[in-house]
Amino acid sequence: MHSIQPPHSQTRSGVLALGAACLTLWGSFHAVADDLQVQARLVWGTNNPKPEGSKYTPLDAKGREKLRQFKWQNYWVVNQSVSKLDSQKASRMSLSEKCAVDVKDLGNGTAEIRLFELKTGTEPKLVKPVHHSISALRKGEYCILAGDDKAVWDDAWFVIVTASEPKH
Repeated sequence: MHSIQPPHSQTRSGVLALGAACLTLWGSFHAVADDLQVQARLVWGTNNPKPEGSKYTPLDAKGREKLRQFKWQNYWVVNQSVSKLDSQKASRMSLSEKCAVDVKDLGNGTAEIRLFELKTGTEPKLVKPVHHSISALRKGEYCILAGDDKAVWDDAWFVIVTASEPKH
């Protein structure tokens, strides 16, 4: 039995063309991540009303839907920040005097999101690092980090990271 194979030069040029196509596609995906901005929101989950005099705003309907499995009646956005997703360095977003998050494009279709506890006079303490798909963020998925509120019994906080379209 004989197999039919293309001449060596055709195989080589086919491999080169495939390699060039892969590099072109990789460059396209890499460029796509370069223009992605992410939004981080610090959200307080509570059954209490909005504190008098605060600038907190209610969490939007889509955010509330993402948190539907939790028990709280009110979800207040305490602060939010937007930053570009960069592969060169992590972008730090301060959400309060006690909380910051940084994000970095790892270059493999994944973003690293790191949550930090801030205390005056000390280095930021890494609380939790997570990896999340950049394409999932682009499709509207959320990355949610959560914990209990140490100051108020039975309340919680959430850090919600989502894609934010770049401003033109």
